Amino acid sequence: MSKSEKQLIQIENSDIGMLQFCLKVLYEHESDDLAWRLVERFGSVSGIFSASHEELMQIDGMTDRVATFFTVMRPLQRQAQLRAVKGLALTTEREIAEYAAVYFMNEYNPSDVCVCLDKKYRVYHAERLGMDERIRELASIACRRNAQKIVLMRLEPRLNTQKTLPSPDRLKLLIKMTKLTSALGIEFVDYVEYYQSTFFSLRRAIGGNIGLYHVFDAKAEKVTPWKTVNGDISDYYTAVVAHAIEKNLK
Repeated sequence: MSKSEKQLIQIENSDIGMLQFCLKVLYEHESDDLAWRLVERFGSVSGIFSASHEELMQIDGMTDRVATFFTVMRPLQRQAQLRAVKGLALTTEREIAEYAAVYFMNEYNPSDVCVCLDKKYRVYHAERLGMDERIRELASIACRRNAQKIVLMRLEPRLNTQKTLPSPDRLKLLIKMTKLTSALGIEFVDYVEYYQSTFFSLRRAIGGNIGLYHVFDAKAEKVTPWKTVNGDISDYYTAVVAHAIEKNLK
């Protein structure tokens, strides 16, 4: 058995079928030989999507059109993989910010997501919250999935350089959410609002670093249990409201 045949056996049939289907549509004829050469060179379907345009063009039978397809589709393929992955650990602010950046890639409408983690901060479920009854939905998700820890993420697609912290109404909602998670014995890890390549971390803001930060500038230190989350967010809410009143008075 050749090396490429052994590698093909190790790849899920669904992935091979997807690759062969894409090539057939792009070339308008069967291209199984090319699929084998791609797998032999890059090791997996994921490796093919991760290859550069120049690397793909080195494969016999590859065309510029098909190489461009794989490189253009790379972000969507990565996003699909991340959403389906099990066991990805979110132990640092950087990992949380990068997860949010990829999760919300190519999306343009505001949305809230509850990410369920196990006791080792590994992702095992992510689910969107509806526009209404977020408290009830959060309770339902946490209980159904037996969450040990949660991260709340929000996509804010509009670019607003003056909006550097959640609104008072959003903070009031977060206070209710953290009280709920505490009552259920679930650790609240962080709340992140993701903007275009930047993010706001509630944990960081309460620590005194208020503002938007680029994903690449996220901290790499391990997160620690947030034992005073309810009181910290309540105090932060009071400070935000006081600042808003003072700003309006001036």
